Amino acid sequence: MLDTNKVGLKISSLRKKIGLSQEKLAEMLCISPQAISKWENGHTLPETSLLPALAQIFDCTIDAIIMPAYSIDEKIEASKPNLLEQQAEHISKFILKQLEEKIVLNGETGLCDDVISYAVLRIHGDIGAFTITRGKQSRMEGKLYTSITVTSPQKEIRLAEEIYHKRTDEFNAYAFLEGRVGEIPMIYHIDSDKKLLLLSDISADYIKGYDYDEANENGDIIRANYDKILRAAADFHAGFWEKGDAFGQIGLMCHFEDKENMFAWINNAMEKPFKKYKTAELAGKVPKDGGICGKNNITAKQLDCYDEALNFLKAEYPAYIDGRFNAGKNITVIHGDLHPGHISISKSPDRQIKFTGLQALRMGLCTEDLAMLIALHISGDKNEITSLLDCYYQYLSNKVSGYSHETFMRDFKLSVAENLFFPIRLINRGIYDFRMRDKALHAFEMFVAG
Repeated sequence: MLDTNKVGLKISSLRKKIGLSQEKLAEMLCISPQAISKWENGHTLPETSLLPALAQIFDCTIDAIIMPAYSIDEKIEASKPNLLEQQAEHISKFILKQLEEKIVLNGETGLCDDVISYAVLRIHGDIGAFTITRGKQSRMEGKLYTSITVTSPQKEIRLAEEIYHKRTDEFNAYAFLEGRVGEIPMIYHIDSDKKLLLLSDISADYIKGYDYDEANENGDIIRANYDKILRAAADFHAGFWEKGDAFGQIGLMCHFEDKENMFAWINNAMEKPFKKYKTAELAGKVPKDGGICGKNNITAKQLDCYDEALNFLKAEYPAYIDGRFNAGKNITVIHGDLHPGHISISKSPDRQIKFTGLQALRMGLCTEDLAMLIALHISGDKNEITSLLDCYYQYLSNKVSGYSHETFMRDFKLSVAENLFFPIRLINRGIYDFRMRDKALHAFEMFVAG
């Protein structure tokens, strides 16, 4: 019988070796942190179905996780039967096979050629005789991805078939935006039953925003075209500005419904995470080096910014409930997670912009997207950020009315204060992005503090 204490100690050791918190590991496995704690304290063992995933996360074999129960004693190790290794290997292969077959059992087999043909002809018209070629299906970020190429003598059309077997929120967002905005990849076909999208594959013709701060050609292109990104954001927001019919489909987040919910949200999403982080920081439990994500050199004065931000949010946000959110005044549909990784810029001279990663789509202040993009990622000194904000505001003002610059800047300050806590939640989960935290603090000190 397996020794639960020894297996628990091994899991704890492997987890700490790669810098994961119990909360982060639990999130990756879609279980509760309490389950991880019970393993590591020797109360229970992981379910067999979780062993392949654990082995992949820890970059080890299943044997390395469960064998400590037998290998602590060298005499036992010497006489350990080969059957045990065979059993572990059998379990691993069996579970992996089940996971692969589950895709087919759920009907997640993709589109037939006839549907793809109809979708292509509907958008491109007659392109002559063509062939359809599929790549191998792969799993990525909560969805199943298959590249599809439609080839004719006249043109080659690259498509992406995506089945959202886990991220249904993102599928629903694409379905909602279809035909409403031009700042997303072209949608060829939607299958609501399968949660499947057939999209234009932009990977070859667009540059991912991840390169925005890199000293390379792509980084140069992105930095030179911030205005195009902000224009696209303004067009996206303007398309839903004060549109009650759209809000009815998206729905208002519960913390904007009344003051009680608002204060509970500030407490749970911001105050509690900060208290947890501050306790760990003062106890020296937060690492001093985040590798490529920067050094941890936070000061006592900067820690005080979080208390100031909480007071600011509690004082300012409640007035937005009735005057803005419930009234639909100067409110729009926002991307909700507008960081560079969800932005692509075309390689062509027109520099078209496409937004992806839409799982956080919601009603909100347009400045929530701006604070995420500019304050947490692009950053810069006050003049640089102000220039970017003015650029966006000018584009937006050309399309909407009744939104004063004073209100816009007040909204931005509120969004900066709110976004101050986003990196803290990441740090609490074991993602030590100190660069993002420090950019958030820098923006707060420039636009909100004192």
